[in-house]
Amino acid sequence: MCREYSSIPVSVYDQAWQPDHRHKWIESERLGCDLGHAAVKDWSRRHFKCSYRWCHWLHLTGRKWFQEFLASQFNSGMKLRDQIERQVIHCFWEGQENLAIFLSAHGCGWPIEWVRVVLSTLGINEARLSPLVK
Repeated sequence: MCREYSSIPVSVYDQAWQPDHRHKWIESERLGCDLGHAAVKDWSRRHFKCSYRWCHWLHLTGRKWFQEFLASQFNSGMKLRDQIERQVIHCFWEGQENLAIFLSAHGCGWPIEWVRVVLSTLGINEARLSPLVK
């Protein structure tokens, strides 16, 4: 999907175009007619958030530079060093937002200050993107 360790800026939307249109082709073939915009909209609704969060993770870990994310976030040191960081990242991958992650952390007794540091490094709010189509 993405070339590893590239500092040449690319677009999240360009990365999403290929799986988006693959989904359109597969679903159209499955149903025997061209689904067009409806299939693109379906993919965006179901998969875009996961796709852009994966690109965001590649940006944070310095593997690939995406122009939609802050330059200061590139290679910001996300390394999955301890269990709390892993748990917060797991919540991030599930698509949870900051408030839901804080509530989970509080309910599980995780150290809130460390959760705040990890969330600050992730920058979920600063990296939020709109889907390809609505």
